[in-house]
Order: sequence, then structure tokens, then C-alpha cells
Amino acid sequence: MSDLTFDGRPHHTPVGYFTYTVEDDHWSWSEGLFELHGHDPQAVVPTTDLVLRHKHPDDALRAYEVLEAVVADGRPFSCYHRIIDATSRVRYVLSVGRGVLDARGRVEQVTGFFVDLTEVRTEELMNAASRAESDAAQVRLAERRSQVDLARGIVMVATGCDAPGAFNALRRCAAARGMRLHELAAQMVERAGAHPLGEGHPCRIVVEELLADVDA
Repeated sequence: MSDLTFDGRPHHTPVGYFTYTVEDDHWSWSEGLFELHGHDPQAVVPTTDLVLRHKHPDDALRAYEVLEAVVADGRPFSCYHRIIDATSRVRYVLSVGRGVLDARGRVEQVTGFFVDLTEVRTEELMNAASRAESDAAQVRLAERRSQVDLARGIVMVATGCDAPGAFNALRRCAAARGMRLHELAAQMVERAGAHPLGEGHPCRIVVEELLADVDA
């Protein structure tokens, strides 16, 4: 999908606002964000896991990488992606925000808003050129996340968990170690590659070492 920016047009007005507090991993949503995700206001507790569960599977990694980046440097961001609301409806959204620094220059909060572009995107998808652009962007995205997909597969084979469980295990391990997700994935792929799967090969040990002390 192409990157979009907020241009202030009436159909691009924010539908909801959020604040993410880094230290305690706490989210605060306005009523509009609950509604965007298909929930009644205050009906659920917004958490990082809930936020990621609502991301379209093909966009979850990119959305998480954007969050990682703003937590690291606080720079303004925009992220065009899809979410799946509580009624299973796919929505095209733009999230825009920035980091708020504390007195020591570290990011203590991330604040921003969501814009619902579902209607706009639906119109675009009727255009053949737009579909071609989307396909090309999907190829680029697949190339970027190849290492993470390989690592996720290794965790699935070694532990028997499903794809979402493997992704969450990698994400939590990367956070616990202060690493970017793709860095942990590359490390896991490299180490597991030295021990091919099969009887007597310690792929499980490689995974257990990298996920040590992490509640997957």
C-alpha cells in the first residue's frame, strides 16, 4: 500500500486519539478509537496486544516497527495500514503521531490520532492502477519482513505454537532484550541455520536460549 499523509480534507478528519505511556506500556483511547475498532467505549482495556491483534496480519509487523521507531527516537510518524475491527470488517486507517520527551530527552509518551480512510481506499481499489501499486507495495513489504517470517517459522517448528503465538514470543523477546524485532529475527535465523532441523539437532535449544526469561 502507498504511504499517505494527512491533508486536512473533511473526510480525513481524525476519528479518535490515543496516548501510549512507554514506561508502563499503558494505552489511553478516546471514544472514537473504541468505535473505530468495533468496541463500545470503555468495553475493553486497550493494550499493546489488543492493538496488534486488530492489525491486519499482513500489516502487523510494519505497524509494530513504526511503534518501535517512535519509542526509540520520538520523531513524528504516519502509518497507513489496515485494521480488522471487532465485527471482522477491514478498515483502512492512517495513524499519525509523535513522541513526547521527558527531561532527560527520552520518549515517555507517544500521542497521536487515527483517520479512517476506508471509503477513500475502497474507491481507489476500483482503479486498476491503484491495484498494481498495491501489489508492488506488498512485494516490498514481503521482502522487508522475510527475516521475521523465517524466525517465526523456526519458533513454530521448535515449540509447536501457532503463527500469532510465535510472533508475540519474538516481539516480547525483542522488547525484553532492548532489540528491534528484525535484529532478533536475524540473530535467530543465523543461529538456527548453523543447526539444521532434524533428529539430534538443537534447533529447540537455539529457540529456548533466545526466548529465555520471556513469558511467551
